[in-house]
Amino acid sequence: MAEKMMYGCALKGFRATLGDTLLALGGKYENMVVVDSETGTATNVLDFREQYPERFVTVGIAEQTAVSFAFALSRSGMIPVVPLFSCFLARRACDQIYVQVGYANANVKLIGCYSGLSTPNTGATHQSINEFAILRSMPNIKVIETADPNELEQALYRSMEYRGPVFIRMIRGDVAEYDQVCTPQDHRFELDKASILRNGTDISLIACGMMVPRAIKAANLLADQGISADVVNCSSIKPIDIETIVASAKKTGKVITAENHNVYGGMGSAVAEVLAQHCPVPMRIMGIEDQYGWSGPLETLLPRYGITAERIVEKAWELLGHS
Repeated sequence: MAEKMMYGCALKGFRATLGDTLLALGGKYENMVVVDSETGTATNVLDFREQYPERFVTVGIAEQTAVSFAFALSRSGMIPVVPLFSCFLARRACDQIYVQVGYANANVKLIGCYSGLSTPNTGATHQSINEFAILRSMPNIKVIETADPNELEQALYRSMEYRGPVFIRMIRGDVAEYDQVCTPQDHRFELDKASILRNGTDISLIACGMMVPRAIKAANLLADQGISADVVNCSSIKPIDIETIVASAKKTGKVITAENHNVYGGMGSAVAEVLAQHCPVPMRIMGIEDQYGWSGPLETLLPRYGITAERIVEKAWELLGHS
């Protein structure tokens, strides 16, 4: 079978996994409804519409309405899933999420697609780099970013099993080496838990989302230089896994965080909050340094914003006391 194409790109990775998994979940949960705001082609959820037309609702280009409608569905015993561009969820529909999803503790599943710098041709308006800062400040809402498509599939299943609001952040997909499997075959995603992907003793590399494979690559580069790095996949941003983070920090005594998000209020900030209270150690927070996005290929954007494996290595040597 020929690969499905979208906007000139082969559809695979995160977006393919999202579409396939929602289709499978639709067969398992007869009360599941997908709520769309005319982004179904880009988010790859139109197969769900074809299979379950009576459980697919398009509200038009009205993201705030989508969240409000999802709240109403949840109050009717349905399980609404809202896959939209992350920027439209976290920013445009912020108040609806705060009041109708978080405050109401509604059983709504929000999928923030096209996050961070993974939409290279859209620039500042669509490169959503502050979802963690916004959503982890809202009570009741679980905030997740998975490391690869396999973990995304598991997270979607776990979120449907959980009764309450969940926000899952994911990159666009189809972005070559930035959309790859990096978790082991026997990996099991758990809500509220981080996972150790590599054991080390000299420094802890704590990453989320597409920066997890970058952290693994950095650990390999450091190993070639005689440095042993712990790699922690911090897929649960909220609640954050205090136990795993503290255990890693106690073992290595030094921590670097890496994320496809603003350094203010993101995963690194959450880790710093944990360590400040439970295990103060030297650390560096890596991410987008409080700047808006820019249009261009990822091969140019990621070095420009300093979120690469090589930059993690530089920060590691800086923290280890080397120039």
